[in-house]
Amino acid sequence: MKYFVSWTHSDPVYQQYLPEVRALVSPPNVSQTWHAGDWPCPPEELIVDSGAFQHHRAGRGSSPEEALRQQLRILEGLGAPAAICHLDVLMIGVRSPEEAARRSAQSLAHAHWLITYLESGGLRDHVEPIGVIQGHTVEQVFYVAQALADMGYERFALGSLAAKVAGARDEVLRRVEAALEAVGPRLHILGVSSVAVLASLARLGVDSADSGTPIKEAASGGLIYSDPFRRYKLPSPHFREWRRSYGLAEILEEPLPCNCPVCRESPGAMMEQQGKAAVNLRAVHNYYHLRRCLHEARAP
Repeated sequence: MKYFVSWTHSDPVYQQYLPEVRALVSPPNVSQTWHAGDWPCPPEELIVDSGAFQHHRAGRGSSPEEALRQQLRILEGLGAPAAICHLDVLMIGVRSPEEAARRSAQSLAHAHWLITYLESGGLRDHVEPIGVIQGHTVEQVFYVAQALADMGYERFALGSLAAKVAGARDEVLRRVEAALEAVGPRLHILGVSSVAVLASLARLGVDSADSGTPIKEAASGGLIYSDPFRRYKLPSPHFREWRRSYGLAEILEEPLPCNCPVCRESPGAMMEQQGKAAVNLRAVHNYYHLRRCLHEARAP
């Protein structure tokens, strides 16, 4: 499974440290003046989503035209393969089948607008559209996925799963299986940060997934190691809260043997508790090991 790291312009430029980095950028998470050409080197591949999650959290709406305008601005100067998601409508907070059906219909209407625009505008060779599957039930996921395929989408993403990871992991996997059954393996899973769930997705055979796990772990003093998977915490007053969240953790006073680019150069630098520079170095270290974990868990 290909892993896309969710990126903002305050994060490390992972591709400066490692090859074959794939990234996902959400327009609300970068400044209005930033575009991918500002990177000193491009990633292997870039997905630009619609910003639907951030819009939902902020309680504001958008339009398919505005979402596309922001996405194309971000793609300026990028010399790497790219894909964009149509403006999708999240299923977070849905209370009734009627509301789920309304949101699904709106999301499909946005999907139709994007693929029609790209085909008529001659951009299809340069930008690959991703059909975003938004469903409140397993059955709705299957139906929406098929509807997107009928529109002409050949690459897909499944959303609105993050909130269910903690308490309904079986439901998450059932929805993923339904999407795979409907459209095949060219499926991306949006915004799942649990390492265990990401590993399960890899074993199911999905094409790719994204998360901001490397930087989120790093910001709270967390360090990931692979082969086997282990999670540690730097000594800090927040350790007890971190342990409650994950159920397991060990304090790490000194870095363990590691072949990541950070540890090869200066492993002690990432052990500093304060400072954005140390956080970013931990993020690169975490990205290296998370990607290894997912590679080892890939489908046979």
